Amino acid sequence: MSRETPAQVARALLLKLLAQVDRGGRDSVPIGERSAHAYFALRDLSERDALHALLQNAQAAGGVVLEWGRGPAAQDLRRIRIRDPDQLAAWLGVSRAATQARAILQGLDPIMADAPGWLRDAYADALRQWRRGGTPYRIAGTEPATAVNLFKAARAIAAGEQEGLDLRRFSVRLLGNSKALEALLGRLGPLLRLNPEWAPWQEDVDLFRVLGLEKFPPPLFLKGPLVLDYGGEDWDLTPLRPFVALSPDAVNRVQASTQVPYLLTIENLASFQRQVREVQDDGIVVYTAGYPAPALVRVLGLLDECLPAGCPCYHWGDRDLGGLRIYARIAAACSRHPVLPHLMAEPDPATAMGGLANRAGLDQSRSPDGSAGAEVSLRPSRGPGPSPTPSPTLSPSPGSGHGPRRTSVAGSPPSTISQARGWTRDELRALQLAAATAGVVGDLARRWLHQGLHPLEQEALDPLSPVAAEIPSAEVQASLPLQVHIELPEIPSG
Repeated sequence: MSRETPAQVARALLLKLLAQVDRGGRDSVPIGERSAHAYFALRDLSERDALHALLQNAQAAGGVVLEWGRGPAAQDLRRIRIRDPDQLAAWLGVSRAATQARAILQGLDPIMADAPGWLRDAYADALRQWRRGGTPYRIAGTEPATAVNLFKAARAIAAGEQEGLDLRRFSVRLLGNSKALEALLGRLGPLLRLNPEWAPWQEDVDLFRVLGLEKFPPPLFLKGPLVLDYGGEDWDLTPLRPFVALSPDAVNRVQASTQVPYLLTIENLASFQRQVREVQDDGIVVYTAGYPAPALVRVLGLLDECLPAGCPCYHWGDRDLGGLRIYARIAAACSRHPVLPHLMAEPDPATAMGGLANRAGLDQSRSPDGSAGAEVSLRPSRGPGPSPTPSPTLSPSPGSGHGPRRTSVAGSPPSTISQARGWTRDELRALQLAAATAGVVGDLARRWLHQGLHPLEQEALDPLSPVAAEIPSAEVQASLPLQVHIELPEIPSG
């Protein structure tokens, strides 16, 4: 590898000093082996003299002051100190960080004026970093167009402008280039996750699917007695087995070709494949591909509209927080039909433990797998006798803030049991919050807590027809606990 020239070394040292000052750092660069290694790589005296001459030109322009050694070391450069950053920037032919930030501000201020609060806060933080020479979202202040495009895209996505468009059509409409948004995706994910609603999706691929930021919607896998208006033509799917794969954005209308016993959505592909092959009936089965993309949500809405009010609807997914989020999205898509969980509160067949109630006495601060331990106690908050099921509310117990913390969901029968293994402390807290909500998702979270069920991938269970499964009656559902106290161990500070 070729060595740097004296001109390159001099420029690098001066740019380093300028960036250091713009960041609010020291006002000088010492000439030492560590801080100026390239300087000492110039072994030839003529090269060292050429470098000194260039630095002296910068000093003559009023940008820096050169500090030399004394006595016999008078020819040795000891330090380059800033004198006038603006003069130095002008001599180097570059813009200072604050000037670069002003160019970004001029392009973004009008766009950010009515942006949501989380995005305005992110913009303000990024501006502060650009003013100090930082590179938020891996964008330097010398890239104002990229910075503007990033925040412009985030603003449009927050407003839902991407809905109904594939990634490249959205990019053309927003940025005038079909590939411009695709080039920003690696930077866009961390910015979008600053929205509290999108923070749970830690993987970009999941987040972008949720938001519909894909080149094409994932294919729709389904089976059942349906006739679809597909691309303007009627397709009868009734005799097709085990399933068909279609493009969801081409589905215009849906109708049942015969009486439908149920609608079942399934989170994971392996379980879907087994369900449609092993359960032979006329149920409609739809693969959600994890969290359903907007195009699939639209098809679910069409199914919800076409099915009679008495047709039961179910969802089968993983027993974890992601599974709860998916279940919530499916339930929201089917506004006419309540969506019940299918096989999502079953004990793990591999352990055959049957939940917390069969493991009374397990009370530990940390389980062998490293997850946080916690005690779950179920306590009544209403008097004896029947009463309507209340909407749960989450309320912290009073206290000084030290020791175990307790949160409750109002209204349960008395019992004392211990936390199942497998949930981390943060997951238990999130499960508490879910259990505090009304509706089918809150009901399911409360069942998990009450039964002491640990996380479980749905592939661990064999497929079963929902109408053949044992679904809790209304009386059983009403008897499930509505007050869940979870003792969470304090994490030592430091």
